[in-house]
Amino acid sequence: MKWKKVLLILLISLFIVVSISFPYDLLIKYSENMVVTHAELQDILQGNLFIKPYIASVSASSAEDEFNEYVIKYRLFNLFNICHLKVNVVEPDRYFAGGNALGISLQSKGVILIGGNYIVTTDGVARPFEDSGLLSGDIITHMDGVEISSVDDISDILESYTGGDIHLDVKRGGEIISLSITPAYDIMTRSYRLGLWVKEDSVGIGTLTFINATTRRFGSLGHSINDADTNECVEVSGGNIYQGKILGVKKGKSGSAGELLGTFSRDTVLGSIDKNCEFGVYGYVDDPTVFTVSKKSLELGGRLTARPGKAQIYSCIDGENVETFDIEIIKTNFQQSCNEKSMVIRVIDSDLISRTGGIVQGMSGSPIIQDGKLIGAVTHVFVNDATKGFGIYIDWMVNE
Repeated sequence: MKWKKVLLILLISLFIVVSISFPYDLLIKYSENMVVTHAELQDILQGNLFIKPYIASVSASSAEDEFNEYVIKYRLFNLFNICHLKVNVVEPDRYFAGGNALGISLQSKGVILIGGNYIVTTDGVARPFEDSGLLSGDIITHMDGVEISSVDDISDILESYTGGDIHLDVKRGGEIISLSITPAYDIMTRSYRLGLWVKEDSVGIGTLTFINATTRRFGSLGHSINDADTNECVEVSGGNIYQGKILGVKKGKSGSAGELLGTFSRDTVLGSIDKNCEFGVYGYVDDPTVFTVSKKSLELGGRLTARPGKAQIYSCIDGENVETFDIEIIKTNFQQSCNEKSMVIRVIDSDLISRTGGIVQGMSGSPIIQDGKLIGAVTHVFVNDATKGFGIYIDWMVNE
């Protein structure tokens, strides 16, 4: 019986030693499938006397990916595998911070209904819009099975119209519903019309956050572009970016967010857009050097390195020039899942405050740099204090 007690004591002691030495902090700090740099990978691979981590496999990235997938396994006494962690490792020198003003044009999937009017016919006034069950904010994606992406698509269908109802597929509140509408013959234009007011694209000014110099993929804004009438994220079928130019600033003040006043010309397309989501607008630039002249590539930081303290943002608030401004990170939030309000920031740069009042609309997407690393982007301003706002960790943006 004595040897059993000794064995029990040894097992308990071993359990205590292993429990104390197990790198729980790493498993909390690094979550499954998160994006890390090579420097952070070395942190993950730090073991101790009892627990030995090692790289079990590496999956090479495809042409579209921006990282390689590493599987890290933890081995007890270098004999038994006890757990594993899968992370996506990016090259530390492949990203350029932006700050450039972008002209953005989004082509929505479908046309957005913003209203309707009546049509004068030989039999009186017809109101196809009111009789169809359509509502302002609906997105018409198909007519009689034909995909709709522009006003011209609707015109083509009406030109070949021979009678009866036209069946519609409509996106409303994230759901697809089926409706029908009957065109009316307009005696003024001598053509069939639906009496619908629609728009097919959304345009505006935003800020470039980063460019992957290898893949040419860019990210911007740090939040989605929403339709002004419905406040829903615009689902895009494509779009383009252009050189933006800031003409002036409407200063922010307590209770009212300021705004950058800018413009852009569609004469020269600088890149294409393929995604609009809660973390920004994404696509590919045609020539990265247009945006990266005199810039150095930066290592990615993100939620693993961001900390309260001094930092900088790159932003364009006058013309086409990107300037550097000082900010302070007040708070960093621990996040295991994506959220566009990752940290609270405050502008401490007297020059920026005097010119804009702090953070204003249009600066969303301005990259946040701390200790020489790209760690995030500006996303929102506090309406009651224009010097304060939210930022998103770059982790969440580069994953898109």
